Amino acid sequence: MMHPHISAQPRRIPSLKMRYRLWLAKVPRGQFWLFFTAAILFNFGFSIFFFLFNLYLLDLGRTERMLGLIGSLMAVGSILGTIPVGILAQRFGLRLTLTGGIVLVVSFSVLRTCIVSEPAQLGLAVLTGLTLCSWAVCLSPSVAGLTTEQERPVAFSFMFGSGIAIGGIGGFVAGRLPGWLRELPLTVPLTSTHATGAALLLASAVAALALIPISRLSLRSASPHVRLPNFSNPFLLRFLPAMAIWGLVTGSFSPFANVYFVHHFGLSMKSTGVVFSFSHLVQFLAVLSAPLLFRWVGLVSGIMMTQLATAAALMSLATVHSATQATWIYWAYMGFQCMNEPGIYSLLMGRIPAHEHNGASAATFFVGAASQSIASVTMGAAIVRFGYPSALGVIAGLAVLAAFVFRRLPQGSLLYANTSI
Repeated sequence: MMHPHISAQPRRIPSLKMRYRLWLAKVPRGQFWLFFTAAILFNFGFSIFFFLFNLYLLDLGRTERMLGLIGSLMAVGSILGTIPVGILAQRFGLRLTLTGGIVLVVSFSVLRTCIVSEPAQLGLAVLTGLTLCSWAVCLSPSVAGLTTEQERPVAFSFMFGSGIAIGGIGGFVAGRLPGWLRELPLTVPLTSTHATGAALLLASAVAALALIPISRLSLRSASPHVRLPNFSNPFLLRFLPAMAIWGLVTGSFSPFANVYFVHHFGLSMKSTGVVFSFSHLVQFLAVLSAPLLFRWVGLVSGIMMTQLATAAALMSLATVHSATQATWIYWAYMGFQCMNEPGIYSLLMGRIPAHEHNGASAATFFVGAASQSIASVTMGAAIVRFGYPSALGVIAGLAVLAAFVFRRLPQGSLLYANTSI
């Protein structure tokens, strides 16, 4: 028993330097950085490719209607491919599934550049979506397999943050790459269309370089039994509806944000481009700072806070009357929306047994993609009929609903719910 005249030692508050060391101890190590390098190459190559591809088709005489149909078929292919890819990853292992997926999607991208007839473009769009989803489905299980439980939130932040940053850099390079290729001292100078086609092929080659670091990864071996996603898992049964609601939020406004600034506020295309370019920096900083928030308030509370902040930003966008104010609020909206992604996927990987990671990731991607597809179509009709303020108000309500549904997910012991990250 403590002597009555001796007081208890006060609890020491960690200094800023100590907090930094504690955070640094959770930075991933080892083969995670091989996978990170692969992600950089893959994302950089395809950020250039998708920036230029529609412009390439327009140069060849295709219309916006055709571009929309191609985009829709790619989305359908991605939705249809998610569950089969999850099964393949379970049966043959993550490394082999990633390798096959990258080889196929790069091959189809090259074919899309070289064979430009409409029937071929429609068929290749479906095939591209089917194979491109292998990267999204295998990403979360790969990160989970290459990191410890404590490292995982920081690892997901690095992955999502780098994806955002590389997307911005890829767009910058893509806008200039055809011009650089036309300046090369070739015997026959490249036309504008041919230079864009050459840039697409070069971007595909950059994405293919991701195969080199992936070939050196030691990911989980294949399972002797092929399993569909375990939909009987109690957590997954609650998680997927929550993800469906959140997918309605993320898929509603983002596709129409440029139209919101140009048509609703009359902002020029050049000014809108600046707004969107800077939003990549905001998203990058937000995702990298996410582990600090989750470490401060806990994973589940952090997810709820970012979703409620997203709802507040959407409500503000519904009521604002100035383009300048809308710009600042839009940056906040994009930051909060992206900030919770590392938390959501850390929550999923922390609550699902390791042997179910592939199936759970596939099911999550399937539900999220389906919700976003529905949201995009519904939002377009709602804007035309009711206008931006009413449509944004409904999305904000869905974000609040998603926050409370996610808050009610944990039952029993949860890896990060009541612990600091």
